[in-house]
Amino acid sequence: MSNVSYNIRKATKSDFLFILKLILGVGINPVGLDWRRFLVAVSENGGNIGCAQIKIHKDGARELASVAVVPDYRHLGVAHGLIRMILENQESPIYLTCRESLVSFYERFGFYEMVDLDSMPAYFRKVKRVFTWLEKRKWVEPLAVMVWNGE
Repeated sequence: MSNVSYNIRKATKSDFLFILKLILGVGINPVGLDWRRFLVAVSENGGNIGCAQIKIHKDGARELASVAVVPDYRHLGVAHGLIRMILENQESPIYLTCRESLVSFYERFGFYEMVDLDSMPAYFRKVKRVFTWLEKRKWVEPLAVMVWNGE
């Protein structure tokens, strides 16, 4: 992984259009985008290059969500930096959903895959059930629900 020079800061209201366009562009669920929960990565020339948020669900579960990096800055450590920084001040547990193919990426940060539906918070149980139905029809890649316990 090559590194690039960038800074990470809390998002401002003026970052919202960037966040929305990036999230839509990479095909991530755009529901629940609130710029006040985001961190953004900014390149040395001042352009926004990535984002991530901690989303809080109605059941109180907190989710690492909306991790995205613009194409020219992928595989350069930007997502890694965003995730490390956003987890830095969080109490566990933090959950996330991702495609099965990304499980090993998130394991680097201490996340592990949950397999027992009954141990998942209500929101993630519901999402997992829907995706399991869709997976059986070969309409989507399998979904993983992961949790971080601060390690």
